[in-house]
Amino acid sequence: MCLFTLVILSIWHAIIGGVIFLNTPDFRITPTSWYVYLDRYMLFFAIGVYTIIHAIFFIWLYCVPLKLRRKLKQKDLQYRQLISKEKQSPKTKLNNNLNYIPVPIES
Repeated sequence: MCLFTLVILSIWHAIIGGVIFLNTPDFRITPTSWYVYLDRYMLFFAIGVYTIIHAIFFIWLYCVPLKLRRKLKQKDLQYRQLISKEKQSPKTKLNNNLNYIPVPIES
């Protein structure tokens, strides 16, 4: 997105430079020229668009990917609590031992 903005601003500067070249006889611009005001307004417009795009991006980043990460963290916490309860429960110890098959050790 930043590269796109740079390309648009480069095109703008080429356009305003061409307009100044074609419409100014000695290629000088005074600070009171309307070209200067036009360029300043375009600068403020570009800064505003840039700021709005980044604000929207950060809001989207918080709402979509980070929301999924928060849900995953919550599910991980619930899973860890479930595992710790199963380890502490005496019934699970008995159930785990039911699958045990004793193997004699020969010496």
